[in-house]
Amino acid sequence: MSKERQSKERHLQKEIDELRHEIREIWRFLRPKTLTRSIAVQFLGETPMPNNALVLNIGQTSQASIQPLLADGVTPSGGTVSAASYSFSDPSATVVLNPDGLTATVTGIAASSGPVSGTASCTVTDTDSVVSTWTQTFTITTNAVVPPAQLTQSVAVQFSTPTP
Repeated sequence: MSKERQSKERHLQKEIDELRHEIREIWRFLRPKTLTRSIAVQFLGETPMPNNALVLNIGQTSQASIQPLLADGVTPSGGTVSAASYSFSDPSATVVLNPDGLTATVTGIAASSGPVSGTASCTVTDTDSVVSTWTQTFTITTNAVVPPAQLTQSVAVQFSTPTP
């Protein structure tokens, strides 16, 4: 093979490599990106709770829902949650998926020795139609209810003065 032909082949190979690089860069730019960067389990009840943590008393209930979040971990991504599931296997509380298939009802059953971990999983479809799956851990602490001290110690029947 002549030197001239070898030189042309090397030049052609270099151009092909540069084109491949450009195609990769274009693909990286055009490839759909997930808007959602994390999810949080939010608990609602008598008082607001921080994401991924619930503290309740025996007999109290709370509603759990999954919120897809942007990279800042605070702003909702606008994604749609589907295929939600919640896993919690401690006798201190029950976590039951609601009929809507997205939220769950949490009920305090017995005092826990501290925070007990569970997991929530879901699929998120972002506003640009990118689909991703997520799993997030959460904790539930169930406190024993301490009844208030009883002030009344007895009762008496009081009669008014009879009238003539």
